[in-house]
Amino acid sequence: MTSGRAFGSKLLLFFLLLVFWVVLTASLALHELVMGAVCAAFVVTLTVALLGRALDPRITPGVLLRLPVFMVRLVWEIIKANLNVAGIILHPRLPVDPRIVEYRTYLPGDLPRTVFSDSITLTPGTVTVELKGDVLNVHCLCPYHEDGLPGLERLVAWLFGVKPPGEVKGDG
Repeated sequence: MTSGRAFGSKLLLFFLLLVFWVVLTASLALHELVMGAVCAAFVVTLTVALLGRALDPRITPGVLLRLPVFMVRLVWEIIKANLNVAGIILHPRLPVDPRIVEYRTYLPGDLPRTVFSDSITLTPGTVTVELKGDVLNVHCLCPYHEDGLPGLERLVAWLFGVKPPGEVKGDG
């Protein structure tokens, strides 16, 4: 990575962290901004020292622009799954049939696979037990919870700009 690109990556991470700080503190007071800048600079320095880079190369401007839409869609999936699990719990017969399923993903690289794995775990009724290579072991509360995994995978693929296998370039 060139030094200019590395600096740009550090600067982008700094500003992302500073915006996150402002959102969390809900304040634009000077002392809050200074403290946020100090904390953001510290985290950037620590990140580069530990990982050797500021951002994963897969975090592109396109990913950052799609991220808010992804988060809204993920929250919607979480709400739907919450209602489903609540219905299961309130059902007089408690219709559960837990199982661990093996799911092979087409997502390339650690970051997209980790986001997919964490999205599964955030969705009630499913928990990623293990992620090894391109295979996830997912605990599903009911057999039909496995049916939602491809849709969640497509959502993560959209976030990272990955075309599902068999999709012709220019589709969708």
